[in-house]
Amino acid sequence: MDPRLKIILYGNPDEELSLLMRLEKEKDYPENCKIITEFGKIVSITTKRRYLLSIYNSKKVKSLKAPTVVPANEIIEEFPENQILDKNNVSGDPVSNVMFGIIDFGFDFTHPDFIVNGKTRFEKIWVQSDRYDGNAYGYGRIITKEQINDALQDEFPFKKLGYHPGKTDLFGNGTHGTHVLGIACGNGAVATKSFAPNVPITAVDLGLNNINGSNLSLGDSVKTSHGLHFCTVTANKMPLVINMSLGGHGDAHTGETLLEQIIDYILTTRKGTAIVQSTGNYHQANVHTYSDIKANQKVKIPWMFKKNDRTPNEMEIWYHGDDILSVNIYDDNQNLLLSSTPFKDELIIKDDDEVGICLHRCNEPNTNKNQINILINGKLNSKFWTIELVGRTVKNGRYHCYIERDDGGQSIFLPAIANKTHTTNSICNSKYSIVVGAYNQTDETKPILSFSSSGPTADGRMKPELVAPGFKIKSSCSSSSRENRASNKLTSKSGSSMAAPYVASLVMKILEKEPELDIIAIRKKLFAACDTAFFKENNFEVFRSGHGYINPNKII
Repeated sequence: MDPRLKIILYGNPDEELSLLMRLEKEKDYPENCKIITEFGKIVSITTKRRYLLSIYNSKKVKSLKAPTVVPANEIIEEFPENQILDKNNVSGDPVSNVMFGIIDFGFDFTHPDFIVNGKTRFEKIWVQSDRYDGNAYGYGRIITKEQINDALQDEFPFKKLGYHPGKTDLFGNGTHGTHVLGIACGNGAVATKSFAPNVPITAVDLGLNNINGSNLSLGDSVKTSHGLHFCTVTANKMPLVINMSLGGHGDAHTGETLLEQIIDYILTTRKGTAIVQSTGNYHQANVHTYSDIKANQKVKIPWMFKKNDRTPNEMEIWYHGDDILSVNIYDDNQNLLLSSTPFKDELIIKDDDEVGICLHRCNEPNTNKNQINILINGKLNSKFWTIELVGRTVKNGRYHCYIERDDGGQSIFLPAIANKTHTTNSICNSKYSIVVGAYNQTDETKPILSFSSSGPTADGRMKPELVAPGFKIKSSCSSSSRENRASNKLTSKSGSSMAAPYVASLVMKILEKEPELDIIAIRKKLFAACDTAFFKENNFEVFRSGHGYINPNKII
C-alpha cells in the first residue's frame, strides 16, 4: 500500500477522502467511489474512509494513491527589487486562438498587464481554497469573466469579488502566480510585452497554506489533476498551453506518478496542447543521493537536521524490484533506533518515545520498484541520524534516496555524499511535458544558474529539455494585502519558475500558427529552436541544459 495511504487509513470512517486511482480497465470502476474526473484508466475519486480498504483490494484497481503535497517552486531572490512604472497604452489586438492555462497561486486580475480596454483577459479563475459554490469538483469557487469585469468597475475590486491574490503578502514582494503570468502573457502595459500578449487566460489558484513554515502554494496531487482537467474543459476545442511551476523533491523520478501519467494522457490525446514545467531549484539542495549496493554490503547515509527543527522530515528510498534491502537507523550517539525487517512497517523509538515510522513497500505498481519511507515527527531533537542500508538480496543494486522538501526546516544529506544529478522536481518527469531549466541571461557566457535542477530522470531520460532566462526577471507584481488595487508595479525574481513561462509564451506562438500540431511535433519545433550548449569545463552541465538555450528568433 502507498505509504501516504497507510497514514490516512485510520480515522473517522465517514470522512470523505479524495484519491487518485489507476484502473485495470478503462470505465470499469470498483464500488463505493464517486468519479470526479477521468483521464483514460486514471481517475480522481471521492470515497468515505470506511471503503478505503475494499477499494484498494478490488481486482479492478491497479493503483490507489493518497494526495501528495505539491508546492510551488520557491523564488530564489530573498530581497526582490520592486519598482513602479508609468502605464503604457495597450492596443486591443484580436484575441489569440490559443488559451493559456496556469496552475499556481495569487492572480492579480487588477494588474494592467491582464486588462485590455478596461476588460479582463481572464476567462475563469478557480480558487480551490475558497468556499464551495456547487461546482462539479466538490470544492472551491469558480470566478467568471463577467464577475471579474464587474469587480473591476468597483472602487474595491478585491472586496467586491471576494478574492485577494496577495492576502498574505504583507510587504509587497508579489505573488508567484502573478509574476509567472506576466512573463508568459503580459500585454506590455507595465511589464515587458510577452510573446503571447493577447491570449485569454484560465487560472487555477491552488490556495495559500502554511505547512511546515512554508508560505508557498501547497495544493496536492489530486487538486492539481483537477486543475489540469479544469483548464482543458475551459479551453474546450481551443489550443492550450498550461504552465506549472510546481513540485517537491521526492518520488521515483521515472515519470510514473499518477499525476505525471495524467499529464502524458492529456498531451497524447489532445491535439494543440502543451504542458510546460519548471525543472525545480534543487541542484544545490543536498537532498538526493544514489549509488549501488552489493549483497551483504552495508552503506551508511548521514541525514543532517537543522538545529531546533520541530517540523516533520521524510526520506524516500527507491530501489529495484528484484532486490531486497533493509535499514538500520542510528541516532547522534550511534544508538540503534531500528533494525528493520524487509517489507514490514515499524515504529521508530527514541528514549521510549515514538519519533517516527519506517514504511517498506514491495513492487510499487506504477514503477515496479521497492520503496522505503522514513517519516519523522516534530518531536525530534537530533543533529543527525545515520541511515544504514543493508543488501539482503541484490540482483541490480541501484538505489536513489530523496529527502522531501520542508520549507520550515529542510534536512539534508551530508554534502560529501549528496548528488546533484537526478534533482528535477517530483512531478516534471513525464515523457511529453516540456521541462525548462534557468540560465543567467545577463552574463555573456550564459551560465546555468547554480540552483537550476539537474536531470536525467532516474530511468535515464533528458529532463530538463532546454533552458531559458531565469535571473532577476522583472515581471508583474501583485497587490500587497494592504492594497485595494494593483499599482503599475514590477518585481524582480529568479528561479526556474521564471524560465518556464518564457518558453510557454513561445509555445503559444507556435500554436497560433499551427493549432493542430500534436505534442511530438510541438516538441520537435521547440527543440529545433534551441542554440546548442557547450560546456568545456563541466560535462555534467548537459544534464541541466538539455537541447540548449531557447532562441526566440528561431520561432518568431
